[in-house]
Amino acid sequence: MTIEIGVSTLTDLHGDPARRMARIVELGVQADEVGLDVFGVGEHHSPDFLVSSPVPVLSAVAARTGRIRLTSAVTVLSVHDPVRVYQDFATLDLISGGRAEITTGRSAYPDPFPLFGVDINRYDEAFAERLDLLLRLRDGDTAPWSGRHRAPLVPAAVVPRAVQQPLPVWIGAGGSPGSVLRAGAAGLPLILGYIGGTPDDLRRLVDLYRAAGGTRVGLAVHFLATATEEEARAAYPHYREFLRPKRPESPGITVSPAAWADGLRPDRHLMVGTSEQIAEKLRLLHKAVPFDRVQALVDWGDLPAEAVRASVHRLGTEVAPALRDVAE
Repeated sequence: MTIEIGVSTLTDLHGDPARRMARIVELGVQADEVGLDVFGVGEHHSPDFLVSSPVPVLSAVAARTGRIRLTSAVTVLSVHDPVRVYQDFATLDLISGGRAEITTGRSAYPDPFPLFGVDINRYDEAFAERLDLLLRLRDGDTAPWSGRHRAPLVPAAVVPRAVQQPLPVWIGAGGSPGSVLRAGAAGLPLILGYIGGTPDDLRRLVDLYRAAGGTRVGLAVHFLATATEEEARAAYPHYREFLRPKRPESPGITVSPAAWADGLRPDRHLMVGTSEQIAEKLRLLHKAVPFDRVQALVDWGDLPAEAVRASVHRLGTEVAPALRDVAE
């Protein structure tokens, strides 16, 4: 089994938007250059984040890369028309020569629902219905379709068609048993956010997913590879800034120094430390919870650009080879 290793960005915004966008595109290019497998861009609809539409950003990366796979992290399918979602990602697939993926999710933030006129109290129902339609469109089903959250779809050719048949669709979940069961029952690969708790907590969710029929598991982790342990510990202010509530009505958590220190332990979730420390944590995690992909969130909390570049370099040249050896 080969473990896929990639990076992702949620595009939290600090400073000049144009400079931030340029750095996001360069991040995807660097990930390709150091031999990583996947690059993911998040979707948000609040002033705290830059990117509301991942496909144009991924297309910019596609134009400057030749191998790395390109995915959303995640597409908020609860509020979007599946026809447009399929068309956008099929276009990206054509631009990239068959490297696009869609990672779908329900949204961890309330902002998209009033913006797109979707009842937040019915967001799970809306997601399930739109996922069904997206999969039908992906598979070329032209039969009439009707639902409660979109106008009926008459038989029609939905174009363009993706290079990949089928275009990969993943489900992203933050820890909801219902989400992992849905992914397993649909036979879709699953990306689980591992941003707290223990490997035992994670394994319970993966066991649910596999029992429901799921096959491929990916983990999304918070990552920073540094030259020394001291540099890793000193990143705490950036992590606190990343997760804290930015506005009175916005979600978030305030990470205490004790919680930060706990997350750095060998049996906890933060993939922050030297390359050797992180590789060992991932090896132990893979032994406890076998996974097929890991996506490292690398540019959180206004980390300096040079620190992010060095971290991605270490991921590609030091951590990834050590982790891939485990799977061979």
